Amino acid sequence: MKYRLLCIVLCVICVSCNSTKKPVNYDANPSVNFNRILQEEIGVDAESSVGLSLTVISPDLDIDFTGAAGFDSLKKDNLLNAEQPFRIASLTKVFVAAAIMRLKENNQLSLKDPISKYISQQHITIMKKGGYNPDQITIRHCLTHSSGLYDYAEGGPEYIETASQDSSKRWTRTEQLQFAMDNGKPHAAPGVEEHYSDTGYILLGETIETLTKTGLAEGLRSLLKFEELGMSSTWLESLEPRPENLLPSVKRYMGTLDTTNWDNSIDLYGGGGLASTTRDLSIFLQALFNGKIFEKEDTLPIMLLQKEYDANGKELPNQRLGFGSIKGKDSGIEVFLHSGFWGTLFLHFPAYNCSIAINDTNDGDNMITQRVIDYVQWLAERKQQK
Repeated sequence: MKYRLLCIVLCVICVSCNSTKKPVNYDANPSVNFNRILQEEIGVDAESSVGLSLTVISPDLDIDFTGAAGFDSLKKDNLLNAEQPFRIASLTKVFVAAAIMRLKENNQLSLKDPISKYISQQHITIMKKGGYNPDQITIRHCLTHSSGLYDYAEGGPEYIETASQDSSKRWTRTEQLQFAMDNGKPHAAPGVEEHYSDTGYILLGETIETLTKTGLAEGLRSLLKFEELGMSSTWLESLEPRPENLLPSVKRYMGTLDTTNWDNSIDLYGGGGLASTTRDLSIFLQALFNGKIFEKEDTLPIMLLQKEYDANGKELPNQRLGFGSIKGKDSGIEVFLHSGFWGTLFLHFPAYNCSIAINDTNDGDNMITQRVIDYVQWLAERKQQK
């Protein structure tokens, strides 16, 4: 999702100047403004978004909005409902990272532990044959994408090409790990370079399974308190039952290719796999940043590299533990975020205690993120002036 991340960079850099390309007549009613933005960002050309779901929650700014506009598929035969769930793809990594931090809180692991301590002997052997030393790759390396592991999913075109030849194939974690070994080489020694890697996260998924002695679905659900938070529309698809009474899921696309019915094991074991709604995603971010998931005060600062990290006098890296981080050059405002392959995005601004989640039916061309952030900034400035 390089395009989407570029958009976010521009948003945060410009966050203090309210420079939307499509001006809106702001007023103090978030519902009116967000609904207007949603409607205006649904396009008519082939590259535009056909449907958008949005949730924005900021108790500090009196915002609690969930809405949708457009359609849930390229067929445009069903209006999109904001309560429709969708595959969130790589946003799952933030959940996995938070679960790892919960295990750390429970003294079940250290971020300095080698990944070899928690994965199967079969996987250790596969990695060694592939040119890696799993005894030198730590939990922290996997969390920060500095493991040197080749990304089986997006390191090259081979995985998507192979998966598209049999979209019903049920992939295993072992097959994905082997695919990484067969199609790429180590980028660098652990801790030396940052290379985004789903491979590291499927090993973290295995770590959660090992330490909780449950499946990954139950491990995430219990460690992250889904039920307690009321996240009733979030589940690890195909590894646990779909919650009852949910609306049909939003369709998923690669370009114009409908991939909705592809077996979700293509992206399941820690790098992706969760399905959710924008409402649940924003609830999760609010809980994570407001002390409702972690038990210890220092866990979130450690996750965000604000504690227990030796920067050697340098600025903190953009890649934190699960999150990416960007700070506005002019505003100094920091945002923690992650995007996903299927047109998903969520982000949190600690300065405003503001959580934003967006799903784009077809990952089309729009400026919704820019416009939502601009309006949130306008509300924040308005509040400061009172």
